[in-house]
Amino acid sequence: MPIYKTFEKKTLNKEQLENLLEIRDLQSLAYYKNYVFSRDFTTNEYSTTEHVWSHGDKLYKLADRFFGDKSLFWIIGLFNNKPTDAHYSYGDIVYVPVDYLKFLNDAVK
Repeated sequence: MPIYKTFEKKTLNKEQLENLLEIRDLQSLAYYKNYVFSRDFTTNEYSTTEHVWSHGDKLYKLADRFFGDKSLFWIIGLFNNKPTDAHYSYGDIVYVPVDYLKFLNDAVK
């Protein structure tokens, strides 16, 4: 199950909802509260695999390669404090946590 399904849903007041529905030409809308990750994981030691960022790399491709699930791309971004592909340059070392579940348990509190 995707982790965002456990996040708290927020509600809009009537005016906010009507405005968004009109602007975006929608019939309904659901959104989730922003999640603030714990930074406790920064003090922990994790076994990592190093990857050199190169032509064609994408976080979702690395997540698929190392975790077997491309939807976990954000874990690599969070771990490296570089949340999007645009934050990486050729030659950057990308650290991928070997035990991503341990990392996830430390980051999501």
